[in-house]
Amino acid sequence: MNFDLEKERRGLDRKLEALRKKEFIPAALLDIVARTAQLQLEARAKVQVTLPAGLTAADTHAQGAPLLPREHFPYDKAVTAETFGKLLALMAASGGSMAAGAQALHKALEAREFSLEEACSALLQDDQLFFADWSARMPEAPSFVRFLVQGSMVPSLMAVSDLLAQQRDTASVWAHGHCPHCGSMPLVASLKQKEGFRYLTCSLCRHEYRAKRLQCPFCGEDDHKKLEYFKAEGEPGFEVHVCRSCHCYLKTSDFRDMDRQSVPVLDDLESLALDILAREQGFVRPTQSAWGF
Repeated sequence: MNFDLEKERRGLDRKLEALRKKEFIPAALLDIVARTAQLQLEARAKVQVTLPAGLTAADTHAQGAPLLPREHFPYDKAVTAETFGKLLALMAASGGSMAAGAQALHKALEAREFSLEEACSALLQDDQLFFADWSARMPEAPSFVRFLVQGSMVPSLMAVSDLLAQQRDTASVWAHGHCPHCGSMPLVASLKQKEGFRYLTCSLCRHEYRAKRLQCPFCGEDDHKKLEYFKAEGEPGFEVHVCRSCHCYLKTSDFRDMDRQSVPVLDDLESLALDILAREQGFVRPTQSAWGF
């Protein structure tokens, strides 16, 4: 599968144009998001990765094991380092807490207290303690390091996921909540096609995979009496699906009857109001947003 940079740019630009009309999204935040997404697309076009030998066997995969566990994902170190540098410079010029975070990380780099390769390994291994330590060291921007590291790796992770998509039937329903490619939890969901097929977007490799319509992706609950959803006034096209068993929630976009562009990581940003509503009702989100909050 060839990556079509121009097509992806057009989709991104259309989505950003719509988001700029949303008064509740601060212009400064949207500018950072836009420039980050643009840098990631440019990096994605440069990435060179190959799949390692020994992908999960078909029968084991059918039982729920990911094709390639996240800790084994390869990545383009040169492109990741280049993207990291560009994102760090972008944050340094943005002012506020992001600039403070960039300054603190610059000092850590100069003192050799921070290793990008170590940080990338921590992300792939889902090492929460590594990022918790950096959050404690940078209270003015606690999510800064994770955002920067993941943002730099996303182009490579997406490239690997595209290769993995060639190894399985992506049109079939994946009966397990986690990503069939890397095993990570979903970020958001969307309803597509006239039948309303449900697709989940992986929080790590960004793969969109077809899932069961009625199932909590976090605990596997499939009793319809324990699965509910609600909408927010003034937010057409979005729903919050909640599970009464594990008390987790997942935002879902449904633009089938609308002339709206869907970019999952930006749909997530656009629907921030639903995160607030869900949390007010006592539900939790197991994954962070793509933008570190």
